[in-house]
Amino acid sequence: MIKINRQNILKAKIGPKNGMEPAVLRELCMAKQPLVAAVLRSAGKEGYGFLKLPDNAKLLKQIQTFAAAQKKYKWENILVLGIGGSALGVTAIKEALLGCFHDVFRKPRLLVLDNVDPVFITDAAERLDMKKTLFVVISKSGTTVEPMALFALAKEKMMKTAGKNWKKHFVFITDPRVGLLREIAGNEGIAAFEVPPNVGGRYSVLSSVGLLPAALAGLDAAGLLKGAKKMRGLIAKAKGEENPALLLAALQHYFDKEKKKPMTVVMPYCNELWRVADWYRQLLAESIGKNGHSGPTPLSALGATDQHSQVQLWNEGPDNKFFIFLRVISQAADLKIGKILPKPMDFLNGKTLGRILDASYKGTSESLAKNGRPNVTLEIPKTDAETVGALFMLFEFQVALLGLMYGVNAFNQPGVEHGKQITKKILSGR
Repeated sequence: MIKINRQNILKAKIGPKNGMEPAVLRELCMAKQPLVAAVLRSAGKEGYGFLKLPDNAKLLKQIQTFAAAQKKYKWENILVLGIGGSALGVTAIKEALLGCFHDVFRKPRLLVLDNVDPVFITDAAERLDMKKTLFVVISKSGTTVEPMALFALAKEKMMKTAGKNWKKHFVFITDPRVGLLREIAGNEGIAAFEVPPNVGGRYSVLSSVGLLPAALAGLDAAGLLKGAKKMRGLIAKAKGEENPALLLAALQHYFDKEKKKPMTVVMPYCNELWRVADWYRQLLAESIGKNGHSGPTPLSALGATDQHSQVQLWNEGPDNKFFIFLRVISQAADLKIGKILPKPMDFLNGKTLGRILDASYKGTSESLAKNGRPNVTLEIPKTDAETVGALFMLFEFQVALLGLMYGVNAFNQPGVEHGKQITKKILSGR
């Protein structure tokens, strides 16, 4: 299971300015322990529906049955049309479980179109064989501008390409009762899966939104739910600083409000988890950025890549950041360098890339600690479906706790809705 190394927030390691005494950390976490029970009691209420997603065996069976039935079509492309919470989670699953180059070597490809940039969309349309493509259209409301615009283009294209069989190329994920996509599904006889009404878009990765594309691509949807369920159980039982969600939330809130560090950097030392950091950016930003004053600004980075682009700022720039590293303990593959490099690089001979990457992580985290910059590390056993599902649940629960700590509604996004309304007015000519 995922563990949190918290040595680099302690006073003995990073000094008195930002460091905490172990007793202070224990007291901080125990003082906030009742919030864990408050979140658990809210399971099923508006916004808190994500807590019950791992228990939906019926939905999992429906998804697995549908995915199995689609194999007869031999789709080459599973093309997701969505944006925000309807895209970032799918992308995170895809990168974590399929790797970064699967689109080149593996079919069916799992692809996500999450923007209406015309060059981006034209490139996809020209390169993909639409006759061998299944479109997964995701919009909880059924009226989100970007995916609905892309659906319109895709429908028009498939009506010309596939004729009366165009409908078999589509499956929807939307509200179970209302909205335009639900209406179209009913009128046209298109298969449609639901986003539960009590689950917001950015918390929906363990619903049909993430599970259906994963299953269609042949990934372990059951494993995602199993890992999430295990993590939920751990959070429910663990006390104080041994509770990973409580520890993360308490530290993030503490360093923001008490130590004036309004930015959180999430940095995986693993390419496969980079998009999980992107997904977390939305989760934190939309959930806690409220009321004109609350909410750490989330930033994502990739180790070791961004050691060579951002660490200078982190170490010697403004002391206004809290760092969360993701470190994978057991890599799925590794490569060893032979005795081939001359001096002065012969110290790399005989080393594996995994060891080099881990040394890079230690170099960054330790240099930040030496400069008094607080950082914690999520130690992740491996990047399989169970672990990724556990990571999703850990972060979602943590952000729900942060909502209570900041005194904000972690499940609405009025600032986003205002921008959407303006966009629709512009497009409507009003």
